[in-house]
Amino acid sequence: MSAQTPPPASDLAPIDVTLLDGAVRYLNRAILASGLHLATTISEYTLTTFFADDFAAFSSKDPHKGASFRALCAREDLQIGEQTLRNLVRVGHQARHLPADLAESLSLSHHRALLAVDNPQHKQHLARTALQHDWSVEQLQQTIAAEKPLPPHPLGRPKMAPVMKWLGGMQRAAGKAADAPTFAADFAKLPAEDRAKVAADLQALKATLEALLAAAGPA
Repeated sequence: MSAQTPPPASDLAPIDVTLLDGAVRYLNRAILASGLHLATTISEYTLTTFFADDFAAFSSKDPHKGASFRALCAREDLQIGEQTLRNLVRVGHQARHLPADLAESLSLSHHRALLAVDNPQHKQHLARTALQHDWSVEQLQQTIAAEKPLPPHPLGRPKMAPVMKWLGGMQRAAGKAADAPTFAADFAKLPAEDRAKVAADLQALKATLEALLAAAGPA
C-alpha cells in the first residue's frame, strides 16, 4: 500500500476539500489491512496529514484544533467511524513508542488495553509482562483495572474497596454467631449427616481464611 502524504492541513485556513478527498481515498484503502499494521499505517498518515505529527494536538480538547480532521470524520464516504479511527491513531502512536519486537508481538486487542496506561515506562513493563506470561486480553485488562485508584464517592467520602466490604460482612456475620458452648450444644443435637456437612463447611471456611491471611502477608 502506498500513497503520497499531503502536507499538513492548517486549521486556521478554510477546509481543503481536495485534501479531504485524498484522505478519504487513502484511509478507505488502508482499512483493508489488518492488525497492528492497520493501526500504525493509519496513525502515521493521520498524524502527519492533519496534525504535523503532533500527537498532543491530536489529543487536545481545544475546539480550535483539528478542524480539518473533524471535517474528515464527518465525511459520509469515509468507511471508518470516528471513534474507531481515533482508537487506531492512538494504538499506532503507542506502538511506535514501544520496542519494535515487543509492539509486534502483542495483538491489537492487547494494544487497545494498554491505552488505559498513561506512564510510558509502566506501559512497557505491563506489555512485556503480558508477553512473557502469555496473558489473555482479559488478564491484562484486569491487571490494569486493579491498579487504578478507586473513584471518589459522590458525597466526598472515599469508596470502600471490595475487600473491605467483604471483611465487614464477615465480621458482622461472626458477631451474630452463637458462642462456642451454645454452638457445641446445638451442634450435638444435629443428625449425623448434618454434623458432617457443618464440619466440612467450617473446614472449608477455615482454609479460605488461612489462604486470605497468607495472601495479606505480615502486617
